[in-house]
Amino acid sequence: MKIQVGNGSIEIGDKEFKLIGKRVLSISVTTIQGPCTDEMCPLIKKPVCTIIDHFTPNNDYRIENPLQIEMQQEIYNSINKERQAVKIKYKIGGKFEIKGLSLIGAA
Repeated sequence: MKIQVGNGSIEIGDKEFKLIGKRVLSISVTTIQGPCTDEMCPLIKKPVCTIIDHFTPNNDYRIENPLQIEMQQEIYNSINKERQAVKIKYKIGGKFEIKGLSLIGAA
């Protein structure tokens, strides 16, 4: 299933759609320390997907039909401005994988 997000889209497969069901797919950005051993290494922004029971008030953009999705404004801006076609897949380890998303202004 392809869901329009501004000028871009998010594609979610049937298996992932059934797994999410009536819950909310939350897409957010986390920062991790870079591979350098000194303190001069910049932080790396990484998108993360999780399934939660209800919408959280801190996320700015929501889609409620046909699937409930919430995302931070930074994620929406990246998909919209870059016209990205993002794919969300469920991995064997019980986590979601986001493909095709490059964050604008990633530090």
